[in-house]
Amino acid sequence: VPGPPSEPTSTLVLTSPLGFYIDIRTNTPPQPSISPNPKTFNGHLQWAFAGTKTSVASAGRTISTWHHPIDSLSEDPEPDVGEMEELDNGDVLEKGQTVDAEGKMVRYEELWEEISLPKKGGIQDSFRRCVVLKTVEEEGRMGTVIRIGGYCQGILKEKQHGGGVTVERWEFEEREGGKGWERTVRFGEGELPCEDLINGTLAKEEEEEEGKKVIVGGLGWEVCEVASW
Repeated sequence: VPGPPSEPTSTLVLTSPLGFYIDIRTNTPPQPSISPNPKTFNGHLQWAFAGTKTSVASAGRTISTWHHPIDSLSEDPEPDVGEMEELDNGDVLEKGQTVDAEGKMVRYEELWEEISLPKKGGIQDSFRRCVVLKTVEEEGRMGTVIRIGGYCQGILKEKQHGGGVTVERWEFEEREGGKGWERTVRFGEGELPCEDLINGTLAKEEEEEEGKKVIVGGLGWEVCEVASW
């Protein structure tokens, strides 16, 4: 074991059936800040990254690899590789090596709990969908937004605009007068299409089709995956 267990962050990872993912980790409790420079808000946003995940079975084990071309801590990050083990209680223990914030290769262990998603026939049938948006190819700016069930996360990195990173997390939860979407995490000064995906032009099922495009903050975004269960 690399060291004593601890959980100093509020961490949520959304992964689509095709392997697109967004991992956002804020120091607990989340404390929003506005800054275009990731080095100035890392005191609150510990790490945020996005890309694709692949998994292969090998000798009775599952080895997963996370490529994260969008990364709040690095301009050229190496992929992370971990061995995944499902425990008796349904949690997943991940063991592997990664490069830390100081550029050193370190061993790590992470324990993951899977969040239950709405089931067919429930009161939230409209939430049994996964939608992924990615930026239309443009040099210097890369972004991903994923909505799964009652969760939505987005990240945008603008390398040509001072290295700014913008991150959002939205959750569908109880509030005064009923239920609704609440933005629970926000860092950065850029614009993300999260609201378009949960309350706006892409919120309706008939609008959620692959290839659909939306312009937010002068940047084009495209629906690249739609799935339901």
